Amino acid sequence: MNTNLFLPSSNGVERWAFEAGGDISWSSPAIGQDGTVYVGSTDGKLYAVDQKGKKKWDFATKDKVYASPTISADGTVFVGSGATLYAIYPDGKLKWSFDAEGVIYSEPAIGADGTVYFACEDGKLYALKADGTKRWAFATGGGMSVNPALDSNGNIYVGSRDKKLYAIKPNGTKKWELTTINEVKSTPAIGADGTVYIASGAERMYAVKPDGTVKWEFSLDKKLYGGNVYSSPAIGADGTIYVGSGGSGIYAIKPDGTKKWKFDSDGILVATPAIGADGTIYVGSADSKLYAIKPDGTKKWEFKTNGQIVAASAVGPDGAVYIGSGDRKLYAIGMVAVNGVNLNKTVFKLDAGQSETLQATVAPGNASNQDILWSSSDDRIAQVDVAGKVTGMGPGTATITATSEDGGYYKSSVVTVTAAKDAPPPAPENDPPAAATPPPASPSDAADLTDIAGHKREAEIAKAVSLGIVFGYPDGTFRPDGNVTRAEFASMLVRGLSPGEEGATLAFKDKDQIGAWAVKAVRQAVKLGIIHGYEDGTFRPNANITHAEMISMVIRASGLATDNAPQTGFSDDADIPKWAKPAVSKAEETGIVKTGDFPGGKFAPLAMSTRAEAASSLVRMLEVRK
Repeated sequence: MNTNLFLPSSNGVERWAFEAGGDISWSSPAIGQDGTVYVGSTDGKLYAVDQKGKKKWDFATKDKVYASPTISADGTVFVGSGATLYAIYPDGKLKWSFDAEGVIYSEPAIGADGTVYFACEDGKLYALKADGTKRWAFATGGGMSVNPALDSNGNIYVGSRDKKLYAIKPNGTKKWELTTINEVKSTPAIGADGTVYIASGAERMYAVKPDGTVKWEFSLDKKLYGGNVYSSPAIGADGTIYVGSGGSGIYAIKPDGTKKWKFDSDGILVATPAIGADGTIYVGSADSKLYAIKPDGTKKWEFKTNGQIVAASAVGPDGAVYIGSGDRKLYAIGMVAVNGVNLNKTVFKLDAGQSETLQATVAPGNASNQDILWSSSDDRIAQVDVAGKVTGMGPGTATITATSEDGGYYKSSVVTVTAAKDAPPPAPENDPPAAATPPPASPSDAADLTDIAGHKREAEIAKAVSLGIVFGYPDGTFRPDGNVTRAEFASMLVRGLSPGEEGATLAFKDKDQIGAWAVKAVRQAVKLGIIHGYEDGTFRPNANITHAEMISMVIRASGLATDNAPQTGFSDDADIPKWAKPAVSKAEETGIVKTGDFPGGKFAPLAMSTRAEAASSLVRMLEVRK
């Protein structure tokens, strides 16, 4: 049985692209245990990017960052910039820095005891203790822009422009040296049997025994590349050695030194190959492409960027390939789309005060985005937290919905909550909840709400209550930070507009999931053109409404004309979906939403809207609509 069929592999589809402030084609990405991707840039920064392509932080160095970062077992990130090696905590703060005597292009290597090794243009290999103090420095006869490699015994191998490969003992003394045909500008690769593979210039590939004698040599293309970095060899699970040819292509060399195959690219190839779990070879080229090559040497796919690719790519545990390009972008390549949501229960019961955690997963199991968003149709009856923990609040029936983060799929479970046996009977509901459709509350009701005093939207909440758009809960609270479902918001909108018509006939596939209290409002909203539903023909009444959805509905209700504004004033403008941007721009222009409404000036289009935000946007819309 071919187990490779079950290993993760990139399919060549772009997952996301993160744009840095400078060229990142020289720095190979490094992937942390939590999935954070680190990459250096010529704008002098080390970037930390999360699994969704959003910047977590950036660390400013004193110079351009050409070197690739390395991550130690405790999460410390090491990277060279100019003549300084930086050690950075996982939160982006400086741990320590060490000043060498030359520019650092080398990616550090970490020893089993925590020693940090890096090569330098001053011709020295440095060994630093874990606290950043120097342990020793080994001087070669030429500058070094390559990475050191460690074997299982702690010996360090590094090439130099003095045409030599050095083997150095852990104490900093020379074990042996090998003179090659040309300058050594590639990083050694060490086989399972201790063989050291190294390319010299772009002409010769050496296999060197652990004692420093040559096992075999392999002639590469003689077409030289004029940069600082040559392709370094990489070793497959079966012992095949992959290395850039020095021209336009990559060689696969058998462990005995004979050619297995050569793959020709459309541009000069100097990047080091990366090998996926299924044996796929990934390598970038100066023609701005990342190639995926099957183990038999045939092309699997190619991915086009807008800049040259010099450094190696990195392969994540889920098969995604990360690569930096001269177009300033870090690409995540390999997108497995969500095609469903599974929920372990469709019906369950709780007593008030009891809790139970639902288990939801997306399908397929290797989907790129595994996140689930949880919502409750009625927080008075049952509340659910971000982990799916449902807590019974009061008697009644509520729908708990698990939605894939992209909003494309969801599953619901109905929870029936009964009063605790020792609990007093519930108080009569004098004030209806936001989701009901009774006569409007009187203006004085707002003064009775116990949890809106001091809230930044207090005045607008009070106004919305006085207009009968929203209501408080029986316990005298408004719960301004509570979420709002799509059905609830449709009801709020319609109460604000007070249309006379009965509304349109509903054709949504999930119309039976719309509560009886909301059917008329949804029909009226459809008739008014406020609600369009999703591409799959659903309305998803019990899903919490997002900022982008809410503002789009508000602008449709306002009757204001929109145009294709190039951008908004929000700091996360690039994250606002194209379909929502005209509405968000118009809402910002008219004051329905303001950058000061949100932390950091971020609109957060996919964030769940709160009851306070809903009340505020509707009150402001009605004022503009007049």
